Amino acid sequence: MATKKHSTPSSSKKGAGKTNKTKNTLVKVVVLEDVGTWVRPASGEKFYISNAAEMPQIDFEIKTDAAGPVQWSWKIVWDAKVSGLKEKPRGKLIESFSEAGSAQTEGTTWRANLNNRTLGGLLTVEAKVEKLTFKRSVYILGKNPTKSEVSAFLLTIPDTVGFDKLLDQETGTKHFIDLDGEPIVAFDKGFGITQMTNPAPSFEQAWSWKENIKAGSHLYAQKQKAAKSMFASHPTPAATEEMISNETYSRWNGGSYYHWNATSEAWERKSNILCDPATGNIGWDTNNEGNQNKSAEDLHQRDQPTYSKGKSGQDKDHTWIYSGVCYADHVNGN
Repeated sequence: MATKKHSTPSSSKKGAGKTNKTKNTLVKVVVLEDVGTWVRPASGEKFYISNAAEMPQIDFEIKTDAAGPVQWSWKIVWDAKVSGLKEKPRGKLIESFSEAGSAQTEGTTWRANLNNRTLGGLLTVEAKVEKLTFKRSVYILGKNPTKSEVSAFLLTIPDTVGFDKLLDQETGTKHFIDLDGEPIVAFDKGFGITQMTNPAPSFEQAWSWKENIKAGSHLYAQKQKAAKSMFASHPTPAATEEMISNETYSRWNGGSYYHWNATSEAWERKSNILCDPATGNIGWDTNNEGNQNKSAEDLHQRDQPTYSKGKSGQDKDHTWIYSGVCYADHVNGN
């Protein structure tokens, strides 16, 4: 059967990929090794994981009269660089992901299947038939879901009441940076829509917002179970849904929100935590002498210049902390 021709450009030259030399451009400066004559796809072509977290259909087709079978091998790599939530060039590299696989076809076309997983980055495919070798690379990027799509997906997962508020707090219910089509990456290795760091997300959880939410919701359920268990230690008066949510949000970020006051026989918000309203999860322990008799504004002025350093910015003169209590308050708009 004759091979169907396509209008996609092909190349038989090595290193046919182009680099972008424009200053401050977001386009990666990468020379793509290109070997053999290809019908499709184009070298460096961009494909997108859909907003439903479905992989794009990518057909790799070589141009040859050699008899099959064709041995295919592939490798996809992604260098995760810090992005924050803003649409701007990325920062330092914090982790690299990769996965590889192989396949065999009788014909000259292979439809990409990355071990049935949703993965993104630079995909390089090599085909070998008789004594010929072909190589081509393309990019797989991603598109963000809508908030309604995320809400609908959450309805399919049990014990996720309140999780939507947390997602809005973490990333504005966003998984990818639109400017480059790669997942959101935080300096603390939080990836994607949930920004979960522990347990560390897998390659697929970093790229599929659905898998990211599944993993995050599992962790959320664990935190909620721990919250309910804590309240069960003093079941009277019974904890309200709001209290359970506050405790869950706090534990998601780190630490308890409430403590038991034996005198009043009631659960109370930790009174020693003063929050910086200009941040999402930073505050001060007022039991620390250096933080006493000072307003949140005073402490913000003192410590804010060190926030960008993370925990290394905390010292005896800058005694701010990351606080789950402050995180929960911020989620609730307080």
